[in-house]
Amino acid sequence: MKRYILMLLACMMLFPAAAGAGGPFATNADRALDALENALTVPCRSVYVYRDFGDTLNHFTQRAIMGEDLSLVGAPDENWRENPAGGSTCMRLTQIARERNWGGWLFLNGRMAKGEAPQLNKGDAPGQGMDLTGARELVFMARGEKGGETVIFFTLGYGVVGEEPVVPYPDSAPQRSLGNVELSTEWTEYRIGLEDADLSRIACGFGFVVSGDDNREGETVFYLDEIRFEGDFSARIHPMIRSYVTDDPALHNTAYTYDNALAAMAFLSAGRRAEAEMILDSFVYAAENDRDRPGQIRNAYAAGDITAFPGWQSGARLPGWAEAGTGAWCEDPVQTGLGTGNTCYAVLALLQYDAVYDSEKYLNAAARLMDWVLENCRDAHPGFTAGFDAWGNSGESPSRLAYKSTEHNIDAFAAFRRLYDRTGNKKYLEAAESAMAFIRSMYSPERGLFYTGTLSDGVTPNTDNVVLDAQVWAFMALGKEFGPYEAALDTAAALRTPQGAYSFSMTDKSGSWWPEGTAFTALAHRLRGEDAQADEALQALAAVQTEDGLFPAAVGGQVSTGFGLFDGSAWEYGDFPHVAPTAWFVMAVNGFNPYAFPGGAR
Repeated sequence: MKRYILMLLACMMLFPAAAGAGGPFATNADRALDALENALTVPCRSVYVYRDFGDTLNHFTQRAIMGEDLSLVGAPDENWRENPAGGSTCMRLTQIARERNWGGWLFLNGRMAKGEAPQLNKGDAPGQGMDLTGARELVFMARGEKGGETVIFFTLGYGVVGEEPVVPYPDSAPQRSLGNVELSTEWTEYRIGLEDADLSRIACGFGFVVSGDDNREGETVFYLDEIRFEGDFSARIHPMIRSYVTDDPALHNTAYTYDNALAAMAFLSAGRRAEAEMILDSFVYAAENDRDRPGQIRNAYAAGDITAFPGWQSGARLPGWAEAGTGAWCEDPVQTGLGTGNTCYAVLALLQYDAVYDSEKYLNAAARLMDWVLENCRDAHPGFTAGFDAWGNSGESPSRLAYKSTEHNIDAFAAFRRLYDRTGNKKYLEAAESAMAFIRSMYSPERGLFYTGTLSDGVTPNTDNVVLDAQVWAFMALGKEFGPYEAALDTAAALRTPQGAYSFSMTDKSGSWWPEGTAFTALAHRLRGEDAQADEALQALAAVQTEDGLFPAAVGGQVSTGFGLFDGSAWEYGDFPHVAPTAWFVMAVNGFNPYAFPGGAR
């Protein structure tokens, strides 16, 4: 963390805020950027053992029971929702106390072979301990159910008895403990100091023991929450920002690639190079360490640090949720899939950085990702197909998405065209021309709009739903080539609401509005010199900015997209805070077009 702060300060001095930033919404944009930075750096500040049930910020996720009589030691209930100290859940622990009986649990890192379920590590193989160098203390919250419960809490020391190792690969430090702690019924914070401990290889993040000699005979019940290491960590991490602030299990752990690409470009628009690099380095790590094969990027990743746990052959960590009751890990086949649009947005962010700072690493990563699109998302007709669901998921065959999206091909056109401008490789020019031919084919001169894309045959236009982004993004991406399609912006204007905001699509009659679309339409107005319309949209957004600086995904109720999800349910946006409108707002205020590049051929 200390290294990150020094780097950030240096970059802020060398790379001031982008030209054009400021105006009446500058303070709102600064708050939005600070909110994105705060969300990005959570795993830099704390390494959690337990934050919430199934949270991807959790480490040391494997549980090992220990005791004199294991039948008296209850399994932890890690999804207890009554009176947590923080977040939405805490842990409830139960044990039957009897004289001369003892028992408890270890919270271990574990290990996982490729394609297998996680297993407890036994200290018999290298590379299974986490590097916590720089941690100053372990912090946690605890309370008793009745008060007077006595528990021994500790950390470190796996495979070490006293000072002596008893396994080939023990923890690098002996156990640190608070000794007997008598709990009250109120949540109380406890700290275990880690001064002078060698924390370079730690398999045991936390543990506790309850002794019958120290407690009233019968059931001992207590609660734990917010267990974390704090300090200035030196180990390299690869963070991604949680897309939505919500308890919805299918979204809570999800860091969408698109949202994080937007955040990286929002940072770039304000000259905040260090934060942009953190996200872009995570993209490079993700592509190089995919759990199936390198050279591709998923639609989403685990919120927090996506670096694989030590000893886990899992590749970059993907999102999912723990099923209530069983604790079984579940994954969304769309989130773990590979999409043309999401890949292209990661590439646009990599190329935007390269355009300013000339990065061979990011340029090469961008080219490799777009090569994946070329190799996997083409058919006999112009344009690029949508990608795949459930790519490399255990027990599932990849599902090819044969339809083509106008939005995705707009993204692909910009990415391929920039790669051609940057490398001179004609395969990228041909790919850009293919995407452009598809975009042209989706325009209806009679209706003055771009269709959303095709049906599953990849050719027949889907005329049922008219959406905002296809109209506005076409303007931002096509540049001088947009002239014949000016009427598409009239279609976009028809989606304006009385608040000066914008709806998602023509089919949404709910009266709610879409902050993400409102923000990128404000940017389009700014780019066209239509400042009054831009300010009106930004004012509508500023009025709904949260206290934390983020913007909600929907205002006035659920925003209907007019599309369905893979399980047949309607795709709708809720009113919880969302990264995408937050990042687009910043880019709109700064006049930063993610589709245009300094010195580009267009």
